[in-house]
Amino acid sequence: APLDASREARAAPGPDVVIVGDSLTGGNSNYIGTTLRNAGLNVRIEGLSSRRIAVSFDFLGRRDSGVERVRSLKAAGVSPALWVIQLGTNDLGVIDGCGCPDPVAYAGSIIDQLLAEIGFDVPIAWVTVASRSQWDASRWFNAAIAIRAARDPYIALIRWNELSTSRSDWFADHVHPNSTGVKAFAQMYIDRISAMLANPLGPRPPGP
Repeated sequence: APLDASREARAAPGPDVVIVGDSLTGGNSNYIGTTLRNAGLNVRIEGLSSRRIAVSFDFLGRRDSGVERVRSLKAAGVSPALWVIQLGTNDLGVIDGCGCPDPVAYAGSIIDQLLAEIGFDVPIAWVTVASRSQWDASRWFNAAIAIRAARDPYIALIRWNELSTSRSDWFADHVHPNSTGVKAFAQMYIDRISAMLANPLGPRPPGP
């Protein structure tokens, strides 16, 4: 007999990759999702405009944070081989205005809330931020996540800032890519995600 809908959902294999992002991913999710799946990637996209890392709020509807979305996904049994986090742009304002002596450490304290929610020894790829109107805050944020990637073999960077810094022709405004930029953004996902699935993050075995 055919499976009912709930049994079929439980029987279906989960995604290899979950991308939790903001408008850069969510605003282009149809194109990005189709492009990644056509490249052979089993991916689930959880993108939402204005999403912040650890703060949920109401703005034209509920805007759950990255922490809250990861928590709900894990509670539903979602456990991908790789979490891709494309968040941070909407937190740059509070980092820039923190008035703190060490904005890199402050950015790190925000990042750590989401890393802790995902869990330790779980492969995570974090997309660096590239805001053309908040250069200092972008630099501080990217430095904070780079510190964590350098000391944790389960964390890697997807370097959107390096790929796009000199490409003003990829942007529709200070942060959102235009159609050309979205294509480059999707190809970046394909290249980096494919590489991380082929060579999973984690401690490398000792050499001979």
